[in-house]
Amino acid sequence: MNRSKPTRLIAEIIAAVSTLFLLSAGFVLSALSTLGQPLSDRVAAAEVQALASMEVNALFGQSATSGAGQAPESPVRAVAERLQSVLFNEAALLSHMLPQVAPDAPTGGLQTSLLDSIAAMSENRHTLVIGWLPSTNPSTCIQWMQDNPGINVVSPTWFHLADASGNLSGGVLPSVVQYAKNHHIQVWVLVDNQFSSSLTHEVLANPRAEANLIDEIAYQARVYQLDGINLDFENVAAADRNRFTAFVEALHNRLRSLGVDLSLDLTPDIVQLDDSDAFFHAALADEVDQVILMAYDEHWATDPDPGPVADLPWVEQSVNDLLDTGVPANKLVLGIPLYTRFWYVNNDGSVQSDAVSAGAVQSILNQYRLPLGTWSNDLDLMFTRYPTKTGYAEVWYPTSQTYEDWLQLVTNDGLAGVAVWSLAWSDATSWSSTVKALRLTGSP
Repeated sequence: MNRSKPTRLIAEIIAAVSTLFLLSAGFVLSALSTLGQPLSDRVAAAEVQALASMEVNALFGQSATSGAGQAPESPVRAVAERLQSVLFNEAALLSHMLPQVAPDAPTGGLQTSLLDSIAAMSENRHTLVIGWLPSTNPSTCIQWMQDNPGINVVSPTWFHLADASGNLSGGVLPSVVQYAKNHHIQVWVLVDNQFSSSLTHEVLANPRAEANLIDEIAYQARVYQLDGINLDFENVAAADRNRFTAFVEALHNRLRSLGVDLSLDLTPDIVQLDDSDAFFHAALADEVDQVILMAYDEHWATDPDPGPVADLPWVEQSVNDLLDTGVPANKLVLGIPLYTRFWYVNNDGSVQSDAVSAGAVQSILNQYRLPLGTWSNDLDLMFTRYPTKTGYAEVWYPTSQTYEDWLQLVTNDGLAGVAVWSLAWSDATSWSSTVKALRLTGSP
């Protein structure tokens, strides 16, 4: 028996396997060196930013019923934990998965588009341009104001209903108020109810607790010379409808005597033209200076059915709903999101999501060499989907055209202005798109 042939064959097999192993290792190391460095750079930068605002603790795009949210993760860090891009031709894989709604996407100019619009709108002193400040860090709040020119009102999320006695937790940051006043920016401090229907009921059902809450709010407004109070009571029980309306009336009367505005945040009705639950639109609109429509979270953070945060038909329907149920156009402010969500649909049917700055989506997709997607004329948004190891991921995100069309509603309907949730999500991309859109649409 010739033993040399089997021996040679075995040696050739071992050599081939070794070569394949070395080639694979080289490919992986090359891919890691290509993708890893930008990721580490961005994560490091995001961590520095996170350390500068460790006390940020507000919704940040969470569901309105999910309670106080956590500080947002860096967009890259949050998404990188879930992004599992394939190492072969992603475009070929995705081409059959993407809806064929339009061959080209109007993405050009997004980086310079939302700033040019807000500045022109804010020059009209009758037009409100409001930005929420979800931070208790003075330097962070001031930095956000510096980074977002054109804002003429800020609403820091500093106060919370603390207990059934109507006491408040939180406090005003005088340096932030002073900076805003020095730069001709009004300060409307936000007061929330911790999204607790039970706590809200206990206060509204107790005249002494309700009076104490009104006293506390008025005291803070007077001592710190606030320009306004932004009332953000969500998840109020339908049984407290009349109590809540009476509370808003009493609070407004008290603040009006101090020369302080009262604005009220409202979510869109679940059932169009049905304000039979906690919020009696017409009566509430009579008792406040502004109603701010939170036209976002069409699909909330824990929604089992992925979808846009705010598509144009839904935003337009939400505006019309409030107008048609008794909110005057000259009191209605359109609230728009500066964030969107990556959705992860797993093979077992479970769904998770990560909120990110809307302006960061393209850079994230580009970093992982994923297609930017296609433009939906129906939704006025971009859409893309890509496979993951456990299923697939998808995202709907705005472009400069989206911002222009959202803000055209302000002009067409003669609304009082626009509010953005939140300046924490703002970046050069999304903010410049908003500002440009406001300039294009003009001001009411």
